[in-house]
Amino acid sequence: MLKISIIGCGAIGTEIAKATDKKIIPVELVSVYDIIPEKAYDLISLLKNSSPIVAENLIQSVKLCDIVVECASQTAVKEIAEVAFPLKKDIFVLSIGALVTYSWILRSAEKFGCRVYFPSGAVAGLDGLKAATFGKIKDVILTTRKPARTLLGKDIKKEKVVFEGTAKEAVQKFPVNINVAATISLVGIGPKKTKVKIVADPKIKKNIHEIEITGDFGKIKTRAENVPSLLNPKTSYLATLSAISELKYVVENIKKKGK
Repeated sequence: MLKISIIGCGAIGTEIAKATDKKIIPVELVSVYDIIPEKAYDLISLLKNSSPIVAENLIQSVKLCDIVVECASQTAVKEIAEVAFPLKKDIFVLSIGALVTYSWILRSAEKFGCRVYFPSGAVAGLDGLKAATFGKIKDVILTTRKPARTLLGKDIKKEKVVFEGTAKEAVQKFPVNINVAATISLVGIGPKKTKVKIVADPKIKKNIHEIEITGDFGKIKTRAENVPSLLNPKTSYLATLSAISELKYVVENIKKKGK
């Protein structure tokens, strides 16, 4: 059975761990790690059918597994890549903005013959976007609207555009809030060409992502209205479900190929 380690024991890391414990994801969870050890111990206290260790450090956690599941931060992705690839370990990334901020990560993975996996997250329409890249794409525009308090940490009276620019700029300015911009740009026309608009809206309670793609194929428009995670309002519940679904898919396909 494939072995995984989870690095980052927040909302999504906890839900992935619970999914492995219930064998929804058919893997052995061998270790968990968080820079705040109490979070790691809190996570394993929720598990009934597995007994992962709390790793002493990131390096130990990486060495113990076949696939490293990152649920922490862009900086963590960088640190994991530096350790994992020379050891021929694949990585599963939730802080997808890191693949834009640290563009060398994907090149390094290819150099060492490793895979970098990431889920679609809290958006829809990526299959259509991927297909469109085989033709000519004119524009890819992401408009994200989030509750003002979630995005700004304070209440405001009127909606406010807090960012307009490229996906590359967006993931650097909002490393926690806008991973979807990185996902769309990596699947589509790249982080420098993908346009992003972020709006803080005091009247909404959901995280809303709208994608508009135009090209020689025509036009695609998608809209996802996502319920925030109860454990972390900055994260959509759909992003958690997407991570579980994609990791399950990855694991099952690796097993089929007999890696």
